Amino acid sequence: MSVLNVIDTQTISASGSGYVVVKSGVLRCYAASASTIKIDAGPAVTLAAGEALLLSCGKAKNAQINAMTDAATAVITVLGGGTPAHKFAVGDYIATEANSDAAFTSAFVSAASGGKKVTAVSNTTITTDYDSSASSADYALGSAKVAAGTVPALKRAVKLTAGGADVVVEQVQVVGG
Repeated sequence: MSVLNVIDTQTISASGSGYVVVKSGVLRCYAASASTIKIDAGPAVTLAAGEALLLSCGKAKNAQINAMTDAATAVITVLGGGTPAHKFAVGDYIATEANSDAAFTSAFVSAASGGKKVTAVSNTTITTDYDSSASSADYALGSAKVAAGTVPALKRAVKLTAGGADVVVEQVQVVGG
């Protein structure tokens, strides 16, 4: 028998928007009154009153941050040996996390709730609309941080937009079979 493991929960207010970092790629959406939910720029999915619906929000994307500019449109250089070194695409929403690296100051941390997007990509860089210009200098990863496992991370997020009623959104993991 399959069960659902709830990873996180949030409520998107009627006619409002919110963001969630993609972990499992599966969302359970519930509205007490009939409503809709839209993921990113996709179509609005109808939610019947009192009925939960499982929806896919796509795959998680993660990258380790090697460097980040202190600019109005931050450019992130990622670690990785492949070509490309990341799977991010233009239009993806993002969140950045310090992962215990004190040098990755709050000026570089972009919470998913900020709704920041990828605006351009190359094999090793990701340009965003996140303004990190409040930082006093560019960020550069030190080798000690790699050895300690405290490398800042870039993660994919999705934008959720509710229709005429509040929608409870749980990110879930399907366990068992």
